[in-house]
Amino acid sequence: MIRVSFTTRVQVIRRIIVLGCLVVLTFVSPISGAEEAPDVFVREIFNTLIGQLQQHRDAETLDETTVRELFTKRLSPHIDYLFLSRWILRDQWVDASETQQDNFLSAFKAYIINTYALALSTGGRIEMTVKDSPKLRNNTAIVTADFAVDGSEPAALEFRLILREDKWLLFDVAFSGVSLALMFRADFNYVAREDGIAAVTEHLRRRSGNSL
Repeated sequence: MIRVSFTTRVQVIRRIIVLGCLVVLTFVSPISGAEEAPDVFVREIFNTLIGQLQQHRDAETLDETTVRELFTKRLSPHIDYLFLSRWILRDQWVDASETQQDNFLSAFKAYIINTYALALSTGGRIEMTVKDSPKLRNNTAIVTADFAVDGSEPAALEFRLILREDKWLLFDVAFSGVSLALMFRADFNYVAREDGIAAVTEHLRRRSGNSL
C-alpha cells in the first residue's frame, strides 16, 4: 500500500518536472549582502543550462548521460539539498543518525539529478523568460518566470531561493502553484512515518536506479 502511493506521487512529480524544468524556511539574514539580485542569478543559471541543452539537441548529442552531466555541473551546486532535506523530513531528520542523514542526502541528490536527466533528455525545445522584480522577504526570494516547451502556451513558474553566505540557493520550485518541496514532504514523510528515513532512502535509490 505504501509503495503504490509513493510511486503514484513520484509519477506526478516527474510530469511536473518535465514541464517545470528546474529539477528546493527560515528567515534570518538580510538580503542586502547578496552578490547579485535573485532574478539575475536565476536568469544566468537557466540561460546557460537551457542554451547548452539546445546545443546538444541541435547536434543530436542530447541523451540522459549528457543531461545528467550538465545538471550536475550547472544547476545541482546551486540547490540547497541540506536545507531542503531538513525541511522535508522534519522530526525524522532530527532523529536520524549522521550516517542515515548522509545516505539520504546522497540518494536524494541522485534521484533529483536522474529524474531531471530523464525528463530533459526526452523533452522538446525549452523557452523560459525570467521576470524582473522578485518578491523579497528577509533572506528569501521568489523569482517568477514563464516557461514553455516546443512553442506551447507559457506556464507560470516560481523559483524559491534562500540566501546562504551572500549567495542565492534554490530550495523549491512551484509549477502553476504546485510546490515540489511540499510534494516531497508529503511523499517522504508518508513512508518515513511507517518505516523510517532508511526506507525513504531505499525508495529514492530504486527510483533513480542509483545504488550510491
